[in-house]
Amino acid sequence: MKPEHIFQAEQIVAGYDDKTVIHDISLEIPSNKINVIIGANACGKSTLLKTLARLIKPKSGMVTLDGKQISKIPPKQLARVVGLLPQSPIVPEGITVADLVGRGRFPHQSLFNGWTKKDYEAVAEAMEIMNITDLANQHIDELSGGQRQRVWIAMALAQQTDILFLDEPTTFLDITYQVEILDMLTDLNRKHGTTIVMVLHDINLSARYADHIFALNKGKLVAEGEPSEVITSSLIKDIFGLDCTVVEDPISGSPSVVPIGRYHVNRAYSLI
Repeated sequence: MKPEHIFQAEQIVAGYDDKTVIHDISLEIPSNKINVIIGANACGKSTLLKTLARLIKPKSGMVTLDGKQISKIPPKQLARVVGLLPQSPIVPEGITVADLVGRGRFPHQSLFNGWTKKDYEAVAEAMEIMNITDLANQHIDELSGGQRQRVWIAMALAQQTDILFLDEPTTFLDITYQVEILDMLTDLNRKHGTTIVMVLHDINLSARYADHIFALNKGKLVAEGEPSEVITSSLIKDIFGLDCTVVEDPISGSPSVVPIGRYHVNRAYSLI
């Protein structure tokens, strides 16, 4: 099992140029758990994730890993503990699946040493976990969207970090691939204890797969906790402006959001 880490944000304010996106957020990421950040579009989910992963420098406040500011940890040293899969990674032209997954080993390699047995084993294990071993020699541009996403996640897994950040790993995928990828990430967490922090748009999938949820509204952290504590009709109304009822998912037992909408009104009119 992966070791536990204390990963904290203390009163962070962050954004882009003169625009502030997240405001005074303090949190601690539960170790060895699946953590999901939810909220409406443009509420600051990805900005928060990027700030935690050191892609964005906070305007004030700090992010710490085991008591050390991540801004002061050498990049390669941090990359051995924290991995990141951004929202829209750029595919190098003409690269094969095995080559791309192998790039995840960079933090563990030195300038003068070649590949070790451990490097090859890490790549093989990552591809096996994501069920892409048979795609090893194919070019990335030959793959479907779901297959590509599994390859990118495998690259992050080959990095063998204790903490893994994923920015919308299921975006633009149909429901079959979404569930498949989330199941694989759950397997990774349950078998290896990898701490996972990801941004998801689908509230019901978030509630089903998360151990802990962080809910954002207009750049502020407004709720956090287990899905059963966080996913309520009043919270969904506050952060999404959606009238809904929350019921129990018959498969997982997690809370499930059912929008009220206007369908019942439209149907009533159609029957007149």
